[in-house]
Amino acid sequence: MKINSKITELLFNLSEIESPENNQFLAGEESDLRKSLLKLYRSTDNSASRETIIAIMTEAGYPWFGKLARSGEQTVVSAANDEGNFMSEDDFLDLLPVNGHFH
Repeated sequence: MKINSKITELLFNLSEIESPENNQFLAGEESDLRKSLLKLYRSTDNSASRETIIAIMTEAGYPWFGKLARSGEQTVVSAANDEGNFMSEDDFLDLLPVNGHFH
């Protein structure tokens, strides 16, 4: 995920509205941001945080994320396997549309 000024602004907004324990997902490497935002989306109950995460993902070139998230919380938030673990990053990346455009 490439960070631009709009994403930076949204990340600062997200850090201000999210709980201190969930802010841990925002600290880390730029290369891990997409994965961290997905974990935060699953962890938070704050609807403003979820909308901000959708805005970040859309700005980053993943407009399908918002549609997926809004189409069913089961798909994104409770995307768990039979053992109750969240889907792996590889499984999540398999959800990417196959159009040759990958960030």
